[in-house]
Amino acid sequence: MLVAATGRATIAAGSYVLAVATFIGLALVRLRRGRSVVPAVAREVVKRQVLFTGIEAIPFCALIALLTGAVVAAQASLLSGADGRDLLGLLLVTVLVRELGPLIVAFIVIGRSGAAIAAELASMRVHREIDSLEAMGVDPFDYLVVPRMGGVVMALIGLSMGFVAMSLLAGWIILQAVSASPPPLHDYASLLAVQLSWLDVTVLLAKTVVPGLLIAAIACFEGLTAAHSSTDVPRAATRGVVRSLSAVFLWDAGVSVLIYLA
Repeated sequence: MLVAATGRATIAAGSYVLAVATFIGLALVRLRRGRSVVPAVAREVVKRQVLFTGIEAIPFCALIALLTGAVVAAQASLLSGADGRDLLGLLLVTVLVRELGPLIVAFIVIGRSGAAIAAELASMRVHREIDSLEAMGVDPFDYLVVPRMGGVVMALIGLSMGFVAMSLLAGWIILQAVSASPPPLHDYASLLAVQLSWLDVTVLLAKTVVPGLLIAAIACFEGLTAAHSSTDVPRAATRGVVRSLSAVFLWDAGVSVLIYLA
């Protein structure tokens, strides 16, 4: 009984991962072909998605970045001690750039945009709007999925860069208040520059581009596969959020393990 249940769960999880991977692969192929494949109306969807996911989320992301940077800098200052400026820089770069920054931004995007995309597409499924698009000769994948995936990825990259910059600036501000010998801004920037490397940039991109694809693909998949019932709209949104969180956690953990084992 337990073996059979475990087998069914494993097969279901594998099938779901394969479906999401197929979604992402097909979208990347369409995007690679360029403007000739993505219709002009879909390019407007990309702009609206970037506006909603990225630009409208800036105030909230900035607030969270300020609080996160202040807390991390205060704790790093205590751990590094009075003479441990190199350790201070290492802690700030490791925690904010490699780990917390992209992860927190991914959570914000999942909560704001992932749930909204899943609910929107599920509602379109319920009201037969997707069937209408197909009847008019419009490919729902090109019109609904591809632009949302492109918009979410671009927004996530921009938000992550802004989050890291804002949190590091907040760290300098809090150090002026809590440190016995607060560093000037140019010393603080030099301290971070010494610890930053191309590996950190690579990790930051790996933890933004792929999670962006995962979040958008899972949200779109849950929305498009929802049942033709209004009660399944919130369920699709919930499934999108939970499964996106799981996917992002697993990806971030995998990248971190690979980096620290290398």
